[in-house]
Amino acid sequence: MPPFFRHVSEPGLSSLQRRLEDLSRLTTSFLMLLSASTVIATLGLFQNSPAVIIGAMIIAPLMRPLVGLSLGTLTGDSRLIARAVITLAVGTILGVILSAILGLIFRSLELTPEILSRTHPTLLDMGVAIAAGAIGAYCQTNEKLSDSLAGVAISVALVPPLSVVGIGIAFGAITVSFGALLLYATNLVGITVAGAIVFLLLGYTPLHQATKGLALSAFVSLVLIIPLGFSMRELVVENQISANIKYILKEKTLTFKDVQLDSVKVERFREPMIVSATVMAPEQPITQRQVTLVREFLVKELNIPIEFKLKIIPVTQIQSEVSATDGNATTVEHSIPPEQTDNQNSGNSPVEPDQTTSAETEPTTENSSAGNSRPAEQQTPSGPDSTEQPQVQQQQQPKQLQQEQQQQQAVKQLPQPTDNQSGANTGR
Repeated sequence: MPPFFRHVSEPGLSSLQRRLEDLSRLTTSFLMLLSASTVIATLGLFQNSPAVIIGAMIIAPLMRPLVGLSLGTLTGDSRLIARAVITLAVGTILGVILSAILGLIFRSLELTPEILSRTHPTLLDMGVAIAAGAIGAYCQTNEKLSDSLAGVAISVALVPPLSVVGIGIAFGAITVSFGALLLYATNLVGITVAGAIVFLLLGYTPLHQATKGLALSAFVSLVLIIPLGFSMRELVVENQISANIKYILKEKTLTFKDVQLDSVKVERFREPMIVSATVMAPEQPITQRQVTLVREFLVKELNIPIEFKLKIIPVTQIQSEVSATDGNATTVEHSIPPEQTDNQNSGNSPVEPDQTTSAETEPTTENSSAGNSRPAEQQTPSGPDSTEQPQVQQQQQPKQLQQEQQQQQAVKQLPQPTDNQSGANTGR
């Protein structure tokens, strides 16, 4: 017999059975941990936060009864199977109820991508469940490995879809609940079958005694593999159609040449098939007429009736530029030598008005104007009499003004001829 089918001693098998019976019991700690894990996972799904969802996986206690179910199925231990099934059933119902209550509370929120991603299980999800079940079973046979590692490996495939089932019920989305329930059942069966195979390979049960349990596990797995296979096929076909449509839009149409195609989503099971495209482009780059022409072109290329929907995400591009003011100011600064600027500030060389072309050159213009405001002071000769001459001029100017005012007053005081005198003179 091959080495990996070696038989474990009876005391070793009995010890593992007793330990898994204790771990498969329905206890208060199991209910509390599962409740906390479900609440955290549900909130993380609404937040679309993978980190929060991983935190819920760490504390989930579903590993214990699942590993017990694997060993009980392999060995035919009805007592161990009953305990594990009861614990899993109560935990499943509790998880759905809690997530449904939270779904009713947060019903105003939208279904996030983390929620929707767990509504279309495929064979890939079965592969994840098988790997998680194998790790969980092996950790229980080796005391050196941490139980928390096995808990994370198994809970990664169970707690999130269990929460999505309750969310779908709260939102009235039957397809969401059904898809998540199929994923939950797939993971449950995959983990159980993988755990049983690991126990068989480690020699905890002879092969001839495990045939009944393995046959039952294979039958249940086959029942689930059929819908998962169809779902996987549809996923591959949709991806191919989506890639083909992306190529047609980018390479064979002028409408999508100057825009960024973000994503293309295909709904094959609608009549007609719905194609939804999302582009990032400036505002109103594509008209309704262009969308209609694109739909007609896709119908011709794909040879199937479709309904085309286009979602435009507006993008605004802003580029910095050098203003005209900054450019003129730079030209003026470079066109005036430093020594000439000093002379202008001192008032010896005024700046022409047409040289002030920007706000930055206004201080220079003010300085030039200040220098031209006192031409008399600049032209007065230097010497001891230069300070007295302005004072003499200031004294002569008031005297001349007084004489002119006196003459004007004298003219006003002369007698004016009356009307009688003027009439008499006229008669004469």
